[in-house]
Amino acid sequence: MRKVEIEFVSEQQYHDDRDSSKLKAFGTFDEVDGIKIISYTEPDEEMGKSETVIEVINNHFIKMSRKGLYEAVFLIEEGKTHSCIYKTPFGEMKMDIVAKRVNAHIPDCSGKILLCYNIENSSEIIGENNLLMKINEI
Repeated sequence: MRKVEIEFVSEQQYHDDRDSSKLKAFGTFDEVDGIKIISYTEPDEEMGKSETVIEVINNHFIKMSRKGLYEAVFLIEEGKTHSCIYKTPFGEMKMDIVAKRVNAHIPDCSGKILLCYNIENSSEIIGENNLLMKINEI
């Protein structure tokens, strides 16, 4: 297991509202049976002390599990739609993750993951998201 720094650059859009952010977190990197695993504590104070684990199944398929104040298991697979239940302090919401582009390039314990996806509820887009994660060994 190696220590890594993860830089997040995200953009969200809902109708005419746009938001972007840059955050950094420190975590760990491991590889088990060809699956690359990145674990970290959410750097966004709004998320509370949520723990996130990203599993890079292949270059176009990511599994992201979050536990804590906010909980969900997101399957983000390029060209596919996966449903999930998103648990928040305010209740649960069923949503679909519609992955437009997934590109993970992590040759060792450093690299990048690009996720471009929509979040939908009852076939209505509730958010368009672009997330770039830059992972660097420290």
